[in-house]
Amino acid sequence: MKSLNKIDLFNSVTPMIKLESIDIKSNEIYMKREDLAGFVLGGNKLRKIEYFMYDAISKKSDYIVTYGSYQSNHCAITAAACSKLGLKCLLILTKQKKQIEYTGNYFLYNLFDAEIMWCEEYQVKDTIDETLTKLTENGHKSYFIEGGGHGNLGTYAYVKVYEEIKAQESKMKVNFDYIFHASGSGTTQAGLIIGNENYKANTKILGISIARKQERGSKVIEESILDYCHKFNIQVNNIKSKIHFIDDYVGKGYGDSYYEVLQTIKYVGKNEGILLDPIYTGKAFYGMIDYIRRTNIKGKNILFIHTGGIPILLANSEKFIEIGGDRSESFIHQ
Repeated sequence: MKSLNKIDLFNSVTPMIKLESIDIKSNEIYMKREDLAGFVLGGNKLRKIEYFMYDAISKKSDYIVTYGSYQSNHCAITAAACSKLGLKCLLILTKQKKQIEYTGNYFLYNLFDAEIMWCEEYQVKDTIDETLTKLTENGHKSYFIEGGGHGNLGTYAYVKVYEEIKAQESKMKVNFDYIFHASGSGTTQAGLIIGNENYKANTKILGISIARKQERGSKVIEESILDYCHKFNIQVNNIKSKIHFIDDYVGKGYGDSYYEVLQTIKYVGKNEGILLDPIYTGKAFYGMIDYIRRTNIKGKNILFIHTGGIPILLANSEKFIEIGGDRSESFIHQ
């Protein structure tokens, strides 16, 4: 298939490093630092927004509309990209039961002068439709991006990231048996699976769910792969057998961060100088560690993709007050 165009918001390859402090069943664990992409704290949402922004500008759009939670990485990156590129940005956010605090990604929305519209979760679809209609009536050419950068452009972004991973494997003389990452809207995992197929690699792609249960999460990923394959006229055989979506670490749902996740974040921060967050990467990293133990994976090369989310860590700092001393050390090495 032909290459798609993007706006280069950062023009580099994100680093891949070996984690020296994580020793679990003699596995070699590496991390791809998507959080170090050089635009507003990076992350997987940045990879996707580069393609959406090019598409929006090519269609002469002047107003970008998207939606998410009040601490959405996707919304923050979208707001930043719009600000840099001179586009108006409207974020449709779901109302919160707790008091809204001016911190984390919510601070970034305001820093980049994004317009904010609140609605109840059940009103999201109607609010989007009404907003797009009103913008058109007011003479704007609006461009809508699904939450999380969902869609074929988001999937394509991680097909290209998989190519980047393969080049780094070659340079580092390592072949990954497993790739773990936080799985949310599904396009990151869909792109990695398609990339894996393109290379006819035997790497197992494992998405640790941060919200959805297995049935729904797997279905969304499958639909993303099928839609992409139809759009670009490619084929992935036995799709269902290649979707490994693990929902054992969701906790109470999206936004829930529990004791083991907080311990994991503290350990990785202290010993590697790498910041994870309690909603996405911390939950996924803990899930990876526990999954390796439970399934007795030994002596393999494992890659964890750090998909960003540092503003969310800072917005949840109070959760770490009761995590004490060196308990995180014994937790990781138990």
